[in-house]
Amino acid sequence: MFENISSLLKKFRTIKQIDDVSSMERLGRDEYKYIEGDHALTVQVEMLSGTPSRVIYERTIKKWLPPHEHEIIGEEKRKEILEKIRRYFEINGISYIVQ
Repeated sequence: MFENISSLLKKFRTIKQIDDVSSMERLGRDEYKYIEGDHALTVQVEMLSGTPSRVIYERTIKKWLPPHEHEIIGEEKRKEILEKIRRYFEINGISYIVQ
């Protein structure tokens, strides 16, 4: 019986690590924290019913959290972060669209 419960829980486990330096953490229903080394930012990801099941709001990838809030996230870096966030959802088998 314990084995059945354990295998059921593994289905719902979320892989947080994206690569060697990047990870994601769910903060609430529609908010995630993207972490890259010692930098972090929050990104809005709306939960939907059906497929796709998430909307990633690219415009919310705009500034690092303190103490790095004065470092600018340029367009190239924003695209790099978005690709890693997309990879996170793909790793976890979650369908999404980007707006």
